[in-house]
Amino acid sequence: MRILKLVIFLISVATFAQTPLTEAETLKFKEIVSKRSDGLETLSSDFLQTKYIKMMKGAAISNGRLYYMAPDILKWEYRQPYNYKILFKDDKLIIDDDGYKTVTDLKSNKLFEKLVTLISGSINGKLLEDKKNYDVSYFKTTNLISAVIVPKDNAIRDMFNQIILLFDRNLVVITVRLMEASGDYTEIDFKNIRFNQPIPPSVFQN
Repeated sequence: MRILKLVIFLISVATFAQTPLTEAETLKFKEIVSKRSDGLETLSSDFLQTKYIKMMKGAAISNGRLYYMAPDILKWEYRQPYNYKILFKDDKLIIDDDGYKTVTDLKSNKLFEKLVTLISGSINGKLLEDKKNYDVSYFKTTNLISAVIVPKDNAIRDMFNQIILLFDRNLVVITVRLMEASGDYTEIDFKNIRFNQPIPPSVFQN
């Protein structure tokens, strides 16, 4: 039994082992992602968000729908276990908590403004091009490429010391992991992703 467990463990390690991308692989990967990002007008997707907290036995799970319109309009629509909407639009953060709305001016809150750039950049891939604010390392497994992003800004790093983007074989972001220094992290998995398909204007209404 112990040998069997060891074999299973070794197989799992081999499956998830990561190796750095070569310089040539990195250049090709960034070129493809950049070209796709430049051509991205809209994106919509279902998402499953899982919050892992070391002090809790179970994980906090929620799901909903994501909508993005270039260059910087983004909406997270949580549907389970509660009705909660977050809209980034016109330099404002609009939160609709089951009918109760609050509005924050992003221009007057630099941290929120940086967070919006981080979140939007994670979705559209632009974050990989922001060398001024982030260091990025690239790795590959059998089926995935991961971009490990480390913020240079202290305020952002205090919230997330790493942002990990997982790309599938088609070089589409399918998972975003927001890692905290405490060891807690949030994982967001995207499914049913649709690119450059019409999104009703009502989706982005305040």
